[in-house]
Amino acid sequence: MLVSATTALSRRHLILAGAFGATSLAALGSLAPARADEVWTEEFMTRPETREGFALDAMDDWQVENAKFVIAVIKGHELDEQAAAITLATAIVESWLRNYEPEVDLDSGGLFQQRPSMGWGTYDEVRHKKRAIDAFLGLGDHSSAPGLLDLSPDFREWAPGEAAQAVQGSAYPDRYAEQIPAAQTLWERYSADVDPYTD
Repeated sequence: MLVSATTALSRRHLILAGAFGATSLAALGSLAPARADEVWTEEFMTRPETREGFALDAMDDWQVENAKFVIAVIKGHELDEQAAAITLATAIVESWLRNYEPEVDLDSGGLFQQRPSMGWGTYDEVRHKKRAIDAFLGLGDHSSAPGLLDLSPDFREWAPGEAAQAVQGSAYPDRYAEQIPAAQTLWERYSADVDPYTD
């Protein structure tokens, strides 16, 4: 379902209103910004990161910040731990929590290896972390590809790996479920100290 950017309510607001009710919609504008000591700049959101590898207890600073940023965006959309686990596990599988700049599989790129040719946005948009997360969730106005809330609005009732696969359509569907424990650990480590990000 696509909603024009010129409508009174954005696609994000319409989905959130349906999921959480009018009171949550009214509160959207009052969410706290990211912590003052944690500033995610445009440079952070678009910086090329191309080293491969993921080990939960050997993450470098960029992987940690990317994990925390995913959590902040999830919280900014008033979504929960289950949504975070699905999103983080997908980013672990697709990019090792790095924001790939080169095209590594056809025209794919970014945290989720989204393809511009499949409607996920432009070359730059799939590599912009906030836009890529929003698109994965189905809350990105720039993307015409169906995301998590489009394909599985009842995702809490799904096995997390299956919900991730519904969005990604991977040739290796079992890989997302394998990373759910790591994703849940990242939520447990960082969520209490990360404020919602809504910019």
